[in-house]
Amino acid sequence: MFEDILRDIQICIPFRLLKEKYLPLFLKNRFNPEIGIDGGVIDTHSEKDFSKIAAVLRLEGLVITLHGPFYDLAPGGIDKKILKATRERLREFFDLIPVFEPLSIVCHTGYDRKRYHEVEAEWLETAIETWAPIVKDLHGAGTTLMLENVYERTPKMLRKFINGLDREKVGFCFDTGHMNVFSETNMQYWLKAMGPFLKQVHLHDNHGSSDDHLAVGAGEIDFEPLYRYIEKNQLRPIITLEAHKEKWIWQSLEALRRSESFCRIIQS
Repeated sequence: MFEDILRDIQICIPFRLLKEKYLPLFLKNRFNPEIGIDGGVIDTHSEKDFSKIAAVLRLEGLVITLHGPFYDLAPGGIDKKILKATRERLREFFDLIPVFEPLSIVCHTGYDRKRYHEVEAEWLETAIETWAPIVKDLHGAGTTLMLENVYERTPKMLRKFINGLDREKVGFCFDTGHMNVFSETNMQYWLKAMGPFLKQVHLHDNHGSSDDHLAVGAGEIDFEPLYRYIEKNQLRPIITLEAHKEKWIWQSLEALRRSESFCRIIQS
């Protein structure tokens, strides 16, 4: 029923849940996983643990994307000890690229104007210094770094940030749910500002008050302008469903199936 859609999208899943519970579901339904790997998982699992899961997924011909750790990390941090720890954690995560061979890696910028508005220039310079060597190492790998909007009120800082990196291996991941909760500007504004960088999309819904990660269509977000923008500009971003319950994944798939503009995107 959803075969055509599933072939062209990713489904988010934390590594621990994939390993301990959901791997059979992903294999049975041919879900391409976007695997979330946090610091606790890195500390408690060996390369062999990761390799076992990656090998099964590759054997099944599934496309892998990864979502990097973000709790407590400060890639543009002003405190040098915190910054050092952040860079060490990110390096540990990116060392997993040869294991998973992901198509993309999604990471948060760590930028929040409420915390950094007085030191924006220093934050931006430091963040670029954090990511530039990591991006350089992506050359020769089939992996693109996707920087995702979270607490950004406008696209301004993200645009500056991505422009400061090697755009051949860096793109923008547009998170629709985060935009609806945290942004001061609407979807059309984000697409106009960040469209040239758009290489991945996170689809999930909410009612504008909290980051609920609901099924597509279960909240207040109108996704059709996004689908039409992608179609009109002949883009092929990686599309990830980030609904946080199994039943919401199926509800999201049904919503996507009913969208004529979305179906045209995956059929193009």
